[in-house]
Amino acid sequence: MTKIVFVSEGFITLKDLKERKIPQMFDEFKEYGVEFAYTEDTGAKDTVGGNLREANLRLEKEGPNWVVHSPEFLQSIADADIIIMHYSGASRAFFEAAHQLKLLLVMRSGVENVDMEAAEEHGVTVCASPGRAAEPVADFAVTLMLALMRTLPVNNMGGSGKWKDSVMGTEGMMKNATVGLLGFGAIAQKVAVRLKGFGCHIISYDPWAKKEAAEELEVELVDTIEELFQRSDFLSVHARLTNENHGLINRELLSQMKPTAYLVNTARAGLINEKDLINALENHVIAGAGIDVFSLEPLPEGHPFLTLDNVIATPHVAGNGGDFILRSIESPINEIRHYFKGEPYSFRMNR
Repeated sequence: MTKIVFVSEGFITLKDLKERKIPQMFDEFKEYGVEFAYTEDTGAKDTVGGNLREANLRLEKEGPNWVVHSPEFLQSIADADIIIMHYSGASRAFFEAAHQLKLLLVMRSGVENVDMEAAEEHGVTVCASPGRAAEPVADFAVTLMLALMRTLPVNNMGGSGKWKDSVMGTEGMMKNATVGLLGFGAIAQKVAVRLKGFGCHIISYDPWAKKEAAEELEVELVDTIEELFQRSDFLSVHARLTNENHGLINRELLSQMKPTAYLVNTARAGLINEKDLINALENHVIAGAGIDVFSLEPLPEGHPFLTLDNVIATPHVAGNGGDFILRSIESPINEIRHYFKGEPYSFRMNR
């Protein structure tokens, strides 16, 4: 018997799973003798006083070892062979309790909420789900570019009830604009597909980019990040956050952008030095920015991102769209297929 346990941080409920008939999806593994179970781990949320958003943000910044798991939760995963989780914290205590665990499947693009060193020590394979929100995030990134270019916040008459003279952006159209993609993974490639119809010239910097994919999408791979920032009319961020690239987009890189250029970030807040970006926006080093992720969420009242007139700030909603639970379970189920068939995993995060 192979036991698969779905761990919820309290956001995805058993009712949510049943409504989407997710437990029945595991029927395809009946021949392998599979048992499906559901449990909740509210340790991260409870540790920060019940605020799930704050817990998720802290997991991204600090990892999972500050989380206090309840004895009941640790007992519920003791005999799990495979665990599927979303934003729960897979701490060292988690792996010590799940002593039968072989495969941990994370329903999100990164594994910041997993102690990867502990996973290695306990012989657990960890897989992520990159691209699970690729479609809506790609849509949103392009939406921010268009909104910035056409100065939609300034031109919006809603609320005032008054007609106003139109305010045009520097160029006023996407045709012939150079769009730079920082990172060329699943989301960036979908952004490139969407932009092709606008007549943009698309460039990307990603040391690990597949040249074949870039050629197919007619994307020019540049040799340095400095070149990407210097040439872009729109710079859209799609890199994965690591310890090495934290605060990568700083005063030096921003100063190399065109004064008419826009920065869009739908990836991770930690990739940008926010103090440097605010300074660049206040002093019109760049024309503006569209930002969906922040180092502090929600933003406090009066924060510059909320008051500057050359910023579009949205409340971390880029990944919303369609049924995110169904989108997020696709990759874990596929990895379970690989597990039983003895095939290589699609998105293995450790070796």
